[in-house]
Amino acid sequence: MRLQNGFTKIELMIGGSVTEFDKITPQTYIDMNKEFEEDGTMVRIEVPTQEQIDKWKQWKVPDMHERTAPTPDMVQDMWDAIGGRPCKH
Repeated sequence: MRLQNGFTKIELMIGGSVTEFDKITPQTYIDMNKEFEEDGTMVRIEVPTQEQIDKWKQWKVPDMHERTAPTPDMVQDMWDAIGGRPCKH
């Protein structure tokens, strides 16, 4: 058993692996709500259907790896803040 991305990963004998992420079911949410109630936490989670969970697991943002804002040149910004780079003579 290994920890990967915050989830317990279980290596299967057939060479694949299953994470806790793969095991999320409506019962997961029911159990969380029960824990919240036992701890006195005022939070409750709406219990989704298995179909809703499966749809969420398959959802991917098409542009999730594209930059939506220009990358700043922080070094140049610091030089600009103090009046520019010193001249080399």
